[in-house]
Amino acid sequence: MALLWGGPYVLIKVAVDDLDPLTLGAVRLAIGALTLLPMALNSGAFADLRGRWRWVVALGVLELALPFSLIGAGEQRIPSALTGLLVAAVPLILAVATLRIPAERGGPLRLAGVLTGFAGVGLLLGFELPKGSDGAAGAAMVLLACVGYAAGGLILRYRFAGTRPEGVMAAAMAVGAAVLAVPGAVAAAGATPQASSMLATVVLGIGPTGLAFYLFALLNAEIGPARASVVAYIAPVFALGFGVGFLDETVGPATFAGLALILAGSRLAARG
Repeated sequence: MALLWGGPYVLIKVAVDDLDPLTLGAVRLAIGALTLLPMALNSGAFADLRGRWRWVVALGVLELALPFSLIGAGEQRIPSALTGLLVAAVPLILAVATLRIPAERGGPLRLAGVLTGFAGVGLLLGFELPKGSDGAAGAAMVLLACVGYAAGGLILRYRFAGTRPEGVMAAAMAVGAAVLAVPGAVAAAGATPQASSMLATVVLGIGPTGLAFYLFALLNAEIGPARASVVAYIAPVFALGFGVGFLDETVGPATFAGLALILAGSRLAARG
């Protein structure tokens, strides 16, 4: 999961060079839905969704359409590696949101891990955020996307218990693609995307969208949203590596200090 969710930020950065974030989100979700459709039809998973369609819509908007659009727009303003690092805020948001849920509350080790990991993110944010209003706006968009991811994790856990994830995620992706279809089409008017952007979009749709969200739904059902969100601590390692390796993004001592805190927090949160 960490590999699949740490890698897409480089691909998003490439795609939004000449694709609007709304267009990218719509196409990416459509490809993701088509990736899961044969699996969902073969298993009869759509039958599990009877009486849950309003939650499918909520999941499609909060977990998919909103975060995908915001992260794409954020990456037009901040580096891909920093975007991946900021997404590590998801466990902290979930920790606050689940304080009143005994099954998700966890013990002091988990809380200490979440706080330690977020301290690492804060360190990176303080030293790596581009100066000016663009940098602040980009970071705010990504953090708002984190709120959507956290809400989606809770919806999956408590509204789709016992369902087959291929049906849930295929339907939610179809909803998300439909929500973004018209604004994405309007934004794409006159665009002439390069081959690199088109290839990045296809890879995003199949791997980090279709397959990754299916795996996340399995993980979420097995161990709950608070523990499943720990993947957001490990994914930044991959995001940073891909950003440096493929886009020549720079790192400094604060980057390694922040990563050390993130990894330590991941370990504590998983044990807790």
